Amino acid sequence: MLKLSILPKSNRRLFSSALYLTGDKAREQFAVLVPYLDFKHKLGDFERLKRNIRLRKYPLDCDNLQQQWELYRDVEKRKKQIEQCRVELQKRIQQSTCKDEQKQLKSRAILARDDLKLLKEQSYKVANAFISNNFLSIPNDLNDRTPEERSKCVYEKPTPSRSQKTQTRLVEEQLEEFGSACQYMTGDAAWMDLRLPMYCSETFRRNGFILFANPDFVRSFLVEAAMVSKESLFLVREDDEPEDKVNLLHLCGGGSLLSFLGYFTKLSVFPSALPLRLVASGKRYHFERAQSNETHVFGACKTSHEAETLFDETVEIYKQFYDHLPLGYRIVQVAAPNLRPFESMRVDIELYDGQTETYVKVAELGYYTDFLSKRIAFIYHEGKVQHFPHVVSGTAMSSVDLVKLVLGNGITLKDLQILDTFGKE
Repeated sequence: MLKLSILPKSNRRLFSSALYLTGDKAREQFAVLVPYLDFKHKLGDFERLKRNIRLRKYPLDCDNLQQQWELYRDVEKRKKQIEQCRVELQKRIQQSTCKDEQKQLKSRAILARDDLKLLKEQSYKVANAFISNNFLSIPNDLNDRTPEERSKCVYEKPTPSRSQKTQTRLVEEQLEEFGSACQYMTGDAAWMDLRLPMYCSETFRRNGFILFANPDFVRSFLVEAAMVSKESLFLVREDDEPEDKVNLLHLCGGGSLLSFLGYFTKLSVFPSALPLRLVASGKRYHFERAQSNETHVFGACKTSHEAETLFDETVEIYKQFYDHLPLGYRIVQVAAPNLRPFESMRVDIELYDGQTETYVKVAELGYYTDFLSKRIAFIYHEGKVQHFPHVVSGTAMSSVDLVKLVLGNGITLKDLQILDTFGKE
C-alpha cells in the first residue's frame, strides 16, 4: 500500500544519494544504474568550468572540487598500482620453483591484498565526497546562444487591438482556491482545463510529434539525475520501507520531464529511430502548489546541431499554439544566471496580462545537450561505439496558469473558437 506524505520541511526525511552508490552502499542498496562520469569533458578545462560557474552564479566551490578530484585520482592510481603488483606477484609465484621464494612471494601477496582491501574501504569515502557531493553537482555547459547577464526578447507578438477588458470576476467565480495546493474549476475554466492540453497536444501531433503516455511516479535517482529538489515533490511512502532506503518513490505526474526520463533510463535506441519527437499530456504535481494539466514535449537527437535545429522547430510549433490565443506574447532567451543547472539554454513563453500590464511566463523549452542522457544511461550505438543523445524538452502549456490569465483578461470559451470547435468534434 502506498501513502502520500505531506510533511513540514522541518520533519521531512533526510535523503542520501540514490544516483551514485559507492561499493560499500551497493552491498545494502540496489543500484538502478551507474551514470556515465565524463571526467575528461567536465574537468579537462578548469578555467572553462569556472567561467560557467561564474556566469550562472552557481554555488559550487571550484577550488574544493579540484582538490577532491586530485585526491580521488591519487587514490585510484594507488589502487591500480597495488592491483598490478598483485598480478605480478601471482605470476612470479607460478613461475618460481623454489619453495622458500614461493613462501616469501605469497606473504607479499597477502600483504598487498590486505593493503588493497583497506584502501578500497577508504576510497569509498573519497569517492562519495568527490562524486556524489561535488562532481554530480557540476552544471551543464552553457550554449553560445545563452545571454551572459540579461535575458533578451527574441520574438514578440503584440496584443490585439480588440483585446478584452480585464475581468477578475470571471476568475473568482470559476476558479475557487482552497489553499495554495487545491483549486476547483467550474464553467469555462473547467472546459479550458480539459480542452487546452488536448488542443496543444494535437497541434504537436499535426507537426510530426508522437503522442506519448508517462507514469506519474519516479524514483529518487531520477530526481537527482535531473537536479530537481526532492522537497518540491510529494514523497510516497511504501509499506515495510526500510529506514535507510535511499531510492524512494515520488509523485511528479505524467506531464513532466521526470516522467519522460523514467522511460528512457538505461534505454538503447537504434540510430535510425533518432530524432525522437514526443508529446505527453498529463498531470504535474508540485509540493505546496496546485496540480495542473500540462503538455510536455521531449525530443532526442544524435548531435548538437540536430538538437538545436529541433529546438528551433519546436519553438515554431509553440508559436502556432499561442498565435490562436487573443493575447499578446513574447519569447525570451533566458540568461545564464536564470538557467537551471541541467539546462544549456532555455526560452520562456510569456503572455501579456492586461490586469497587471506585465508579461507572465506560461511555458518553456530547454536544450540539455547530452547532459541528462549521460546521467540516466540513455544511449545509441553506431557500430561498437556508444553515444549519448542530445535532449530538447519543455512544458508547452500549464492549464492552471493559462486559464487564470485568459479568464482574467476577459476571454471566455466563446472567444476561443478553435477550442470550442475542437472540444465538440
